[in-house]
Amino acid sequence: MLNVITEAIPETGGFLRLRYRDGTVLKLDIKPVIDQGGVFAALADPAFFALVAIGEGGRFVEWPGGLDFCADALRLQGVFQPQPDSSPAIPIG
Repeated sequence: MLNVITEAIPETGGFLRLRYRDGTVLKLDIKPVIDQGGVFAALADPAFFALVAIGEGGRFVEWPGGLDFCADALRLQGVFQPQPDSSPAIPIG
């Protein structure tokens, strides 16, 4: 089964909250990658970080300029975020 991202929410401090098609919600700390510098240093700017978008087919998240992270790799590195039982279902479309 492919890991498909359906929602990507940038949070303060270099954190990214992702929802996958199966309903799993993960929180990722992108700060260690930002701190390495290089091409990902641009993500240190909160305004730029907020430009995150879901890539084609939900298989990655991306920022302008070709910065991206694979859905599979992110899933392996994220911290599971339990959701309340009353949370509304997100339609898959």
